[in-house]
Amino acid sequence: MNKSNENFLIVQNAIDMTRDEALRALCAEDETIKPLAFLNIDEIKNEDEADLILFHLTNHPNPVREACAYCLSEIQGRGFINKEEHFRILTDAICDINPNVCRMIIRLLVCDKRLAERIMPQNIERTQKLLEDFKIYEKEFGAYKGNKLRNRKNHAKNKKLFNLYWCLEALGETLDKNCPYEEEILNICRSGAYFLDYTIREKTAKILVKIPRAPKELLQKLKNDENFYVKNQVYDKICKDSSYRDTL
Repeated sequence: MNKSNENFLIVQNAIDMTRDEALRALCAEDETIKPLAFLNIDEIKNEDEADLILFHLTNHPNPVREACAYCLSEIQGRGFINKEEHFRILTDAICDINPNVCRMIIRLLVCDKRLAERIMPQNIERTQKLLEDFKIYEKEFGAYKGNKLRNRKNHAKNKKLFNLYWCLEALGETLDKNCPYEEEILNICRSGAYFLDYTIREKTAKILVKIPRAPKELLQKLKNDENFYVKNQVYDKICKDSSYRDTL
């Protein structure tokens, strides 16, 4: 049998796994078969299964993490995701290096309000820390993007920018009018609105329009932003909503 036929049989057998076989595959050491195993899991039936699935969301090869994130966004029985360690893993996955993982975890949070509420405090804390890190960076090296060549080569800083983007996206997608962390999120917006990278200002604007009585001055600042995508996020809000805060 040639290599091509052998690989085809491996894939076919993986696709035809039973649920129990798929779970056993996740317990094994063969990382190549695990992405296909996740396709055969449609429910979490107990905490042990939740532990096993969440275990693969971080510190595994890219295809495994992506398949795991997709599985989590689709399956039933997510009530068994109820440990602090589970919430930490999900918070970490919001900042995965693979944007498909980030998107799928945010999709999961949008679909599961309980999980979104449990993870939001950790996500807020991480976002605050990232913004503080950028303040320290600016004190040491000047304004963000001040030296374009240096910034392109600064892998650690660019990774933080990527993480900040997805933390803000998660906040913007899961925030509702009854959020108990409004002041903390407003402080994040006050920093994000002046960030030099427009993608961060855009995500900040997306968050700000979901706050019932957002500060008028901050909305106006973003409405007058030089970037179309930033100002477009707040245009309708500032035109139609008269219930602004009077001060920052």
